[in-house]
Amino acid sequence: MGKPLPYELMGLFVLGVLWVNTLLVVAAAYKEIAALAALARRFVPLGPTTEGTGLLIGRVTRGDGVGRILATHGIPQVGRLARGDEPVVLFEDRPAESASFGGAIEAEGRTVEIPPLTGSGVEVWHGPDALREAAACPSPEAFDAALPDARKARGFSRKVTANIPEGSVLYAFGALRKDGPTPRLAPAADGTLILSTIDPRSFCGQKTRLGWLFLFGVLALAAGVTALALHDPIVSTTSKLGGALGLAFFLLVQPAGTGLAGALARPSVAALRGEWRRPGRAS
Repeated sequence: MGKPLPYELMGLFVLGVLWVNTLLVVAAAYKEIAALAALARRFVPLGPTTEGTGLLIGRVTRGDGVGRILATHGIPQVGRLARGDEPVVLFEDRPAESASFGGAIEAEGRTVEIPPLTGSGVEVWHGPDALREAAACPSPEAFDAALPDARKARGFSRKVTANIPEGSVLYAFGALRKDGPTPRLAPAADGTLILSTIDPRSFCGQKTRLGWLFLFGVLALAAGVTALALHDPIVSTTSKLGGALGLAFFLLVQPAGTGLAGALARPSVAALRGEWRRPGRAS
């Protein structure tokens, strides 16, 4: 049998693995940050006479969908009963769907037509409060009706929808073109059309700052753990503490990176999940 590796070499090898894993997480975070920053740069406000690709801020004056709805965002979900003394239905998401039914908005003193459109390029954005409100259990009767299917393997299926009705403040991103007497907002060159009830510039700014905070925090923690682990003498209480913290950091940094990706997700694809408890009982 060969001689065992010295503690120093084993420690350096473990630190190398830690840093490779850390840099992979950092690279993934940077990619998400860069994508948000690139999207934010496209949100150039369009003036009263401006055409081209950019952001319109206005109010919905006409919705061509049922109930005078301009657009909708839907998240299909499957709920299953969780184990425990109190019945709780836990929901899992399926791929979200956004659609524009068409209509018009008043923006910068002019009426702009919004086309009916579906597909992967259409994004309807809502704030988290609107989606949580739409996903809440409406009544004890609805909860009881869901329980039989929730107990089965296939689960209880539903679709959470949040709409943009007439009168809503709207942030619309796309390519503004004259189409006869009325301007029309079409998808941008890459097929993207965003209809949002929240300011997308603020969303991108907040999420970008969160991403940078995470990125620098992870690098600082990794550097701190490394400094402790390499403290002289190498085999000491301090270096052992660094090794233990390094192990904890290694186990936590990847789940943290996955959590960041969810936190930075655009509202059109962000996870909702959630749960139902019988209304009237404390959560």
